[in-house]
Amino acid sequence: MIDFAIITSFRLVRRLAMGEGATAMYLLICPREDQAEAEEELKAEVELQLGAPLPIYRSSELLSWSGETASPGVPAVQLLNIEQWSLELVAALDTHVVRVERNAAQLLFLTTDAIAEQLLVGAPNLRNRLTEILQFIPESDGGV
Repeated sequence: MIDFAIITSFRLVRRLAMGEGATAMYLLICPREDQAEAEEELKAEVELQLGAPLPIYRSSELLSWSGETASPGVPAVQLLNIEQWSLELVAALDTHVVRVERNAAQLLFLTTDAIAEQLLVGAPNLRNRLTEILQFIPESDGGV
């Protein structure tokens, strides 16, 4: 996989704040061993900078994730951790990406480089609508 730009939680949430209310979909590539820390940092930064909770879903819980955030009272930023490869998940994301995009949501997809590579190949519609693909590193790893 090619090297993508590196970003930390602070910088990413700053970008989200600048584009608040606009659709954005970021694919965040992070080693599995750093993902729990990444989730905690993102949750803290979203609460601090945007004053809202960050719901975190796992691909294994996908049935409970609506991906729709346009309704009042539903957080505008959501994170989906794609922790395992699933053809059904890829098909759903690729097929419904336009519907998700219309909801003016800011979605963060967190996954490993191996799964990201499969996702980018297997979901061309999603790939074409991603705002950016970034390598996410926790602040404790030195930041950028």
